[in-house]
Amino acid sequence: MMEFYEDAELEQRIAFLGTIAHLARVDGNFDGNEKQFFVDLAKLYNLSKDEAKEAIRPRSEAEAIALAKTITDRGFALVLIREMFYLGYEDGDLSDPEILFISKVGMALNIPLEKMEQISNWVIRGIEWEEEGSEIFSDYQPGDMSEQELDDYDF
Repeated sequence: MMEFYEDAELEQRIAFLGTIAHLARVDGNFDGNEKQFFVDLAKLYNLSKDEAKEAIRPRSEAEAIALAKTITDRGFALVLIREMFYLGYEDGDLSDPEILFISKVGMALNIPLEKMEQISNWVIRGIEWEEEGSEIFSDYQPGDMSEQELDDYDF
């Protein structure tokens, strides 16, 4: 689902992951599925383990929003909002604190509320489609990283 912005500077990739990582912590739970999500993103963005740790380290909300503001590419900003909604809905419930943080990031990036609602609705439809596909292809399940491999990233 994630586009690869190969021209994005390292700082932009770190800002992207750092902002999403803050969202993952808003609900107070940073579980194995979320770790897997960030390991996959770090690999996609060609980050070393140390760069990934820097990107995903805990930050205050103000720091996370300031980090998000450094994303200057409009398409990359929209993908950030999309991935934030995707992560928020992944556990089946987008909480009020998650909605509030996504809204603050969207406002900081000058993304209109209507556009954010469109993205949210599109993500919901995509998740429903993925769930339907999981049922259809339930005979085949790819292997995720083990808990030990995830813990080696020490986020």
